[in-house]
Amino acid sequence: MKRVLIMALAAVLLVSACGKESPAPQTVTVTLESNPTTGYSWQAAQTEELFKVDKSYTEKEHPEGMVGVGGNETFTFTPLKAGKTEVTLTYARPWEGGEQADQVVYVFEIDHDLQVKMINGYSTGVEEPIPAPTPSIQ
Repeated sequence: MKRVLIMALAAVLLVSACGKESPAPQTVTVTLESNPTTGYSWQAAQTEELFKVDKSYTEKEHPEGMVGVGGNETFTFTPLKAGKTEVTLTYARPWEGGEQADQVVYVFEIDHDLQVKMINGYSTGVEEPIPAPTPSIQ
């Protein structure tokens, strides 16, 4: 009788655990002003590879035929596993030995459900530091 009761309890716990869904992984989006016509672009680096990184560029609206128009580079970080990492975004001309104009640094912590928490965000710009934009975490 005791054995049947234990097995029934185990079955109930198993069924209830299977019904719980983990939340969808959160993504982090950071958008930074950029002007690739100057040769500068934003590059992302992580201290520990915890994120998949996607990057896109959107040019600002401008009259037809106008050249040298800047825009925004958007980084989307999708967590791959739990841990803590520092993400550094550097605005530089890569072919000039890494000469940089700006740098933005974020520290993120990812839990086992792939939920993201920003621990810190700051700028270490070379000339005049830009404010570190607040990332969107969804």
